[in-house]
Amino acid sequence: MRLSQKKPLTGRPLLWALTVVYFASYMTRVNLAAIIQEVVTDTGFEKSTLSVVLICLSIAYGLGQIINGRLGDKFKPQNMIFLGSLLTTTVNLIFPLFSQSVLSMAILWGINGFAQAMMWPPIVRIMVANFDGEEYGSAQIFISWGTSLATILIYLIAPLIILVSSWKVVFLVCGTVGLIGCVSWGLQKGRISVESPSLAEDGGPAKKQTMHFPAFAIFPIILIALGVMLQGMLRDGVTAWMPSYLAEVFTFGNSTAIFCTVILAIFSGIAFTVVGAIYKKWFKNEVFCACFVFLTAALCSLVLFFFFEGGGAILAIAMMALITGCMHGVNLMLVSHVPKRFRKYGNISTVSGTINACSHVGAAIFTYGIALLSEKIGWRWTVGVWFMIATVGAILCLVAAKKWKKMTEEE
Repeated sequence: MRLSQKKPLTGRPLLWALTVVYFASYMTRVNLAAIIQEVVTDTGFEKSTLSVVLICLSIAYGLGQIINGRLGDKFKPQNMIFLGSLLTTTVNLIFPLFSQSVLSMAILWGINGFAQAMMWPPIVRIMVANFDGEEYGSAQIFISWGTSLATILIYLIAPLIILVSSWKVVFLVCGTVGLIGCVSWGLQKGRISVESPSLAEDGGPAKKQTMHFPAFAIFPIILIALGVMLQGMLRDGVTAWMPSYLAEVFTFGNSTAIFCTVILAIFSGIAFTVVGAIYKKWFKNEVFCACFVFLTAALCSLVLFFFFEGGGAILAIAMMALITGCMHGVNLMLVSHVPKRFRKYGNISTVSGTINACSHVGAAIFTYGIALLSEKIGWRWTVGVWFMIATVGAILCLVAAKKWKKMTEEE
């Protein structure tokens, strides 16, 4: 039987296929960041030197989101996902062979970042074409839980692998997971359609979409992009430096502080579900919903600021979990739901890639920024900066939401 004659992959089986391949991509993306301290110890390179390797991934991922987002609207997204999965798997499997050269590691991890960027924009395009209304929102949450589980798994198994073997084996294990995801996707990608199921006014098939961008959406999308950048700053910045915060403020040991990062990953999955439910019940405008979530993060930052040491480590962990969880919720609204409004304009993948790139630009800036601020002004006033960032994000979304209303009405 020819591949074209096979039954189309839709509904829950399609959702599982997307989740598996994206889960595998996360396993091959966050692994180096999770074990960076062990790499520093083993190789003898300075933290600042090896941070260049992580920055290369962020830069390549951000640029790749824009480039691959555009390509995802022009070419088959199924093939782009497969190519990206194959490339990131290959990089992870060979990465340990180049661990004696920072330049080699930086180049390879940059390639990995670009390969990772071939995933999300095409996935969004496939989901928009195959899931409508509440189904789309549920699909987004389902896949997002996959990323949270991948992060949790990395932070749980990596220390065990290092204990019994070497940090290099972490990449072999993750590369194997990536290979499974790649093969699984390759076997099913021919059964996936990206043609919108909507019909034309006369009841016939919908006409081929012409790619363009509505003029009235330019102003709100700029504000949304800035808001996404701010959520990337808080989400990844707080996550990256939480262990240092706990170690310096509450004298936590390294192992305990790193374990707390797992708590953030667990809470991120919960946040996806909670924010998704709030959006479904009380909001029709995802940008206004993001405003509400930003305000919640600002309130948590304020609590952490006023009860800095007096509230104890438990309150600090709880507030940081809420802040990062809120930022994952903002990401769900702005990076996942906003692009679906561009279905009729034929540029879902382009918008998704561009907006998502802003998130990682913010992450790259503030991962370094938090380190600098904590050294110069101390952790308490750094938390004050978190409050300002969340507040500005809320204001940007509030202003954008009024203009964005037209996009939601069209949908």
